[in-house]
Amino acid sequence: MTILTATELRTHIETDLADAALNRLAAAAEQLIIREAGDTAALTEIFNEEGFPQGRERTLFLARTTSSITSIKERDTYDGTQTTLSADDYRQEGGRKLVRLTDGTNSRSLWAPHTEVIYVPATDSNIRELVQINLVTLANMYIGAKQEQEGDFDFEHLDFAPETRKILSLLNNSNNRMLVV
Repeated sequence: MTILTATELRTHIETDLADAALNRLAAAAEQLIIREAGDTAALTEIFNEEGFPQGRERTLFLARTTSSITSIKERDTYDGTQTTLSADDYRQEGGRKLVRLTDGTNSRSLWAPHTEVIYVPATDSNIRELVQINLVTLANMYIGAKQEQEGDFDFEHLDFAPETRKILSLLNNSNNRMLVV
């Protein structure tokens, strides 16, 4: 997956870098984005609560906001029979919250101790593009010196690491793994 190509980046960034060099900066920025906010491909989250033989609570929280749920499977024991839930077995609230329903096809009052949720995360492509543009711009400007002086002119450069963290914070990713309420 490529967020922006060198040609697309040139519409936002003025640089003399060759396309190959700009593509390397773009690829590095993309890896930072994926490390910070996760991939945009389908995700699998596995919730294991062996210590709760009756199951967990009625509510699960996913790590990321969902675009769609692909499947939810439950097992009562680690090596037990897996049941694929129907859409009427749970309710999705607010993008991350899943509530187990008692009146569905596979009704149950609590989530099973072993639950697997496969879903497609909600798109945040506009934010990822902005972050990539800002990261590539920063990398393009970075010369490794903290300060330059030419004649009477003194110029202090941005510190690369804190600026990178500040740009990545635009992703506002809540990668906390709070799963049960």
